[in-house]
Amino acid sequence: MTDEIVSPPSPSDKVSDSGTLTPDTRPAKPSPDFPLFAHRTGRWAKKVKGKLIYLGPWSDPDGALKTWRAIESGKTIKQAKAVAKRQPVKDKPAKPSPDFPLFAHASRRWAKKVRGKLIYFGKWEQTQDALAKWLKEKDYLLAGKRPPESADGLTVSRLADHFFESKRKRHEASELTSRSLADYEQTCLNIIAAFGRDMLVTELTESDFGRFRAKLAKGRGPATLGNEINRCRMLFNFAWKNGHIDRPIRFGSEFNRPSKKTLRIARAAKGEMLLTPEQIIQLTHVADVQLRAMILLGVNCGLGNADCAGLTTKHIDLDASTIDYPRQKTGVARRAILWPATVTALKAAITDRYTPKDKADTDIVFVTKYKNRWEGKDRDCPISKAFKKLLNGMKIGRKGMSFYCLRHCFRTAADTAGDQRAIDRIMGHESSHISSAYIERIDDARLQAVADHVHRWLFNEPMAQAANGKRGDK
Repeated sequence: MTDEIVSPPSPSDKVSDSGTLTPDTRPAKPSPDFPLFAHRTGRWAKKVKGKLIYLGPWSDPDGALKTWRAIESGKTIKQAKAVAKRQPVKDKPAKPSPDFPLFAHASRRWAKKVRGKLIYFGKWEQTQDALAKWLKEKDYLLAGKRPPESADGLTVSRLADHFFESKRKRHEASELTSRSLADYEQTCLNIIAAFGRDMLVTELTESDFGRFRAKLAKGRGPATLGNEINRCRMLFNFAWKNGHIDRPIRFGSEFNRPSKKTLRIARAAKGEMLLTPEQIIQLTHVADVQLRAMILLGVNCGLGNADCAGLTTKHIDLDASTIDYPRQKTGVARRAILWPATVTALKAAITDRYTPKDKADTDIVFVTKYKNRWEGKDRDCPISKAFKKLLNGMKIGRKGMSFYCLRHCFRTAADTAGDQRAIDRIMGHESSHISSAYIERIDDARLQAVADHVHRWLFNEPMAQAANGKRGDK
């Protein structure tokens, strides 16, 4: 339910033939001091600073009151409703002795509130360990200091800090993209939200990770889920490899990536991530100068979003119609032959581009109207959003279809050219076969043949014919 500003109920409400509720049909307050009133929408409500807040159905006055008390304590409406939904824990253990300093928290851990902050000391089953931890750390906690970190005292929040700091340094050294850094940050936040900031890493069990995986699976497809699980495992393995804990974490049999079968079924349900030649050509006609060049690079060379965002004038030789551009994701060498249409589009994009705000972006080929790179600072991707608008405008957009589908189009069309090595060099793929280690370069004639093959698929004519100005460079 969302907050709404509505007019207060009027005593003049009447019953209609359709059964509209009136003040006479509303329930009375459970007690004279009940702070809520029965709104005609069938919910208990409260007016705060001129805004009407709905707190629960008439049938559940206790839940509505619990939600209101949580709001009074300082929680947001969303947090308060979450608190009201929590079921009381019936099997809480009693304190082992009257002077036991900790209490049994609903999260199934022994806890204590110190200087206004709730701190956890161990699971219910580990009473003596929890007490020992409290006695060891209480002087620091009561003084408002963080206890010294030990091999068995690493909390989830401190591990997340260590892990993210290592990734941030790699990003500053240009070894990690902004998108990847944002993914790692979100993973850290997900883990903290699932286990709690003060949960000890060594106390996490296989069942904890099983429940965590179930939460991650909600709202995520198999591929996205697999990537998130992989990042989570990286974080906990980082703790072991870097000496933050004295033993590796046991994830159990449940905390695994989805099977290849599951991924295949999901991919089949999604459908082919391909566009027809006619659709691609139409996209280049309706796109602006910069996006048109990006689309052609996607289908000509298999460039993706991050590739286009990071492309510089040093990577391309417009006179020779070539591009030498190691993949940002892997650093694998990549070289391709540019079509006449692609060269023309790149020249126009470079000529008409905005002057970038950051001097470090002087050589960047594509610059937004805000004078920044076409690279989102987090998970937001300007290229994907702009491309999605084009697809929706042509009424061919669907779930899962993104700018990256152009890379799929190139690879699918190039496959029938029959030169796997040349295709790999254009896409920036590295073969695992030992023979690839001895191949220093791929002859341009082979790259030219692949480019011509894909050009013929798209424009229904070879590049040589297009170079004479017939169709491909229009």
